[in-house]
Amino acid sequence: MCGSTLLTDEDRALLLKVSNLLEEVVETLEILEDEDAMEAIEEAEEDVKAGRLRDYNDFLKAEAI
Repeated sequence: MCGSTLLTDEDRALLLKVSNLLEEVVETLEILEDEDAMEAIEEAEEDVKAGRLRDYNDFLKAEAI
């Protein structure tokens, strides 16, 4: 096995995808553990259901003030 590569380009690409997926899973778990973040998400979902929304351009105008 002299001179052979331990990992192929395909192996490296797959490991990178797995690494990225694991980072996303950890981030999701951290958000699920954060009570304040989950409460904010639930409130935002309620706002959407109730129609309490602003147009993006209106949002930008309000932020510019």
